[in-house]
Amino acid sequence: MSAEIEKRLKRLEDIEDIKQLIARYAKAADLNGNEAMMATCFTADAVWNCEGIGGWQGRDAVVAGLRETSTVKLPWALHYMTQPIITIAADGQTAEGEYYLWELAKVSQEDGGGATEDTWIGGWYESKFRNENGVWLFSHIELILKLMSGASQPQWQTPIAPWQG
Repeated sequence: MSAEIEKRLKRLEDIEDIKQLIARYAKAADLNGNEAMMATCFTADAVWNCEGIGGWQGRDAVVAGLRETSTVKLPWALHYMTQPIITIAADGQTAEGEYYLWELAKVSQEDGGGATEDTWIGGWYESKFRNENGVWLFSHIELILKLMSGASQPQWQTPIAPWQG
């Protein structure tokens, strides 16, 4: 096999590995921020941020923050990650990606009484990835929310999160 074909094949394999990482992250989130699964998705120095939800630095803080979000603020969710555009850097060790989020969720109400509201959530992720020891991981996630609206609302509510007030 020529060096050019091997290089192209490696790029395609890396893109597929990153798509699998995105899917594992979504599944971990859907499993109430499963800490064991979520921890395998991030670099030690990872950053996760979303206006209205939270922001954390470092794998442990990211995992803990997502766990709390996935059990307290959004105790039930189903994430659909779609249309990924992944760009592998020339060094083959870093990458960037954008992909859409369409999420069905139950959002806890502000009164703290345990009631939830069926909610549509939409937006996109802007992520950075790093290959560590042959494994692709998230090094930075920025979630940009464009839609967060109760499913029973007569029209979409964008983009403020219900728990922000």
